[in-house]
Amino acid sequence: MRLFFNFYLMTKKSACFLVGIFMFLQLPAQQPEKHSYYFFDEEDIQNIRAAAQTDWGQNILSVLKEQVQKRRQHSLRIPLLEGGHGHHYFCPIHNVLFTFDWDNPYRHYCSLCGRHWENVNRYDWAWINTVHNENLKYLTACMYLYIATSDRVYAEYIRDMMLDYASKYPTYFEHNASREPTQIHSGRMFAQSLDESVWASDAARAYWIAKPVMTDGEIKKIEDGYLKVCAKMLLNRFQGGNWQMWYNSGLAALGVALQTDSIIDIALNHPSRGYNYLMEKHVYNDGWWSEGSPVYHYYPLRAILLTADAVRCRNINLFDQKLYNMLASPALGVYSNLTFPAHNDGWYGESLIEQTPLYEIACQRFKDKFFVDLLKACYKFKERTSGTALQNGMDISAGAEKLPLKSIYFEDVGVAVLRSNDRAVVLKYGPYGGGHGHPDKLSISLFDGKEELLSDLGTSAYGVPDYIRWYRKTVAHSTVVVDGKDQATVTGQLVTFKPSDTGGIVEAKVIDAYPNVEMTRNLNLKNNRLTDVFSCTSPDIHTYDYVLILTQKPQFTMNGEPVDISNAAGYDRISNTELRKAKRQITCRIENAEITIQLLSGNEFEVITGKAPGIPPTNPSWGSEYTEKPVFPLLIRVKDKNLKIKTEWKIK
Repeated sequence: MRLFFNFYLMTKKSACFLVGIFMFLQLPAQQPEKHSYYFFDEEDIQNIRAAAQTDWGQNILSVLKEQVQKRRQHSLRIPLLEGGHGHHYFCPIHNVLFTFDWDNPYRHYCSLCGRHWENVNRYDWAWINTVHNENLKYLTACMYLYIATSDRVYAEYIRDMMLDYASKYPTYFEHNASREPTQIHSGRMFAQSLDESVWASDAARAYWIAKPVMTDGEIKKIEDGYLKVCAKMLLNRFQGGNWQMWYNSGLAALGVALQTDSIIDIALNHPSRGYNYLMEKHVYNDGWWSEGSPVYHYYPLRAILLTADAVRCRNINLFDQKLYNMLASPALGVYSNLTFPAHNDGWYGESLIEQTPLYEIACQRFKDKFFVDLLKACYKFKERTSGTALQNGMDISAGAEKLPLKSIYFEDVGVAVLRSNDRAVVLKYGPYGGGHGHPDKLSISLFDGKEELLSDLGTSAYGVPDYIRWYRKTVAHSTVVVDGKDQATVTGQLVTFKPSDTGGIVEAKVIDAYPNVEMTRNLNLKNNRLTDVFSCTSPDIHTYDYVLILTQKPQFTMNGEPVDISNAAGYDRISNTELRKAKRQITCRIENAEITIQLLSGNEFEVITGKAPGIPPTNPSWGSEYTEKPVFPLLIRVKDKNLKIKTEWKIK
């Protein structure tokens, strides 16, 4: 297969378009028998075994072996009780993931509280959810170790665990996160059918690899007790969006494992929920998934990639331009440290670095230098430890070169990025994002080359109170709030985008976030200086709050007085609030910048500062140990028909 890919920027009608030139030829080495089924073809297996003989491959095997050994230090018995919802395994006070303890299914430790939470059923059920996820990691590690070493013991480990699951899976009742039986979201071992499909997508692969060591009776027991029961449940689920894409991934894997083309056909070709329908509906031309979140881009992308990989054995090639763009395009929207701003729902801290297992497969299937360079950039920040790296087979080490990141905008998802060296400012103006969207049009994030000075916080786990009370509120974003209310679920539009070598200019507007209020934001980045002009016009008098969500506490020359702003939803989550009154202009400093704010539409204004729940310490990839990090909202309050405010940033 040969692919040619070039991203370049074209200025047309004051807009910058991301253009992908891509040529795709059919995979030449894929000609299986009519009734052949597999997850790993001969090239994959050869790659894994050859890589296992290298120094870097031996290091990966050591990591996988350690993972298996650690799991086997604890009971391997599958829980008798159904699992709960993973988003419930968090402290309701600090939003932090509980410290998982194999030996304490009923006592759950919060590292910030310094205490165990007990007698809470949903925490106990979520503990079971974690057990199942740890078991899947174990099965996957055993799968790669068996392929790499041919050591029968790893296949036997898979067989034994799958047999235990097969004996209990049919006994689990279908239930949702509220422990109620429904046909909408219910799972069996999990509280969501979504999690069932994620588990099945990888477990089916492990089963298939271990199948040669099983007797006919053991194969039948696993197929009847787990594979068929799970497939029947997923065939009766219809959700849409990323859920349905994962259902299809699970069904494709189960269809291959059961050697049943009718299941695969439904997963791919169902007219209102199949893979092809969803790709057409939810994947924008600019490469982004329609939910507008980095987390909710890569989450369905993994399902898409697993589906494409699974159906190769049926002579179906889904490694097309659209999938290529989903992998390549968002990579041009990261900060220089390869992390994303946390738009909409999803964990804070999503990064290309965490997605290296996907990009290993992308590198293998597309054989494109862009993905090689991306992986080299990522491995400057982390060790290469995934099983998919063995499957890729290429010797890829950390590279000295950075990704070629330039100012860019993504037309369909509605995000613009201005860059000056490693500094970046990101403007969000596009479609709402569906159920995972936030009311935050014209919000910005600011990165100084090392860390964010203005953060989009993403969200905490969905089971903690601040998810609704704070993180999904307009006031939790660096934009304008009108009359203390959330914005409507609307779409803004780009007005101007003019990139330059030192940054550039971008302007966007939204006319219906609030009734009879038109809002415009203009950003001009030049080297280490950012000028931000925000304008609101209305025939009516409003209370405008221009909000900056600072990651560092602002310092003023004048003292503030205590003030209560807790009379509006979201505002009540801002503590230690102080009021300062100013005329025309005020300057403050944070550790990494000087900020001068000037009111252009009037004379007097109020400055309100405080402390609020900050970067959610809930990203599972960070583990459970985390130092609490608040944010410091700065509000410029003006009561008038119009607002025009200019903020000058001098970044150190």
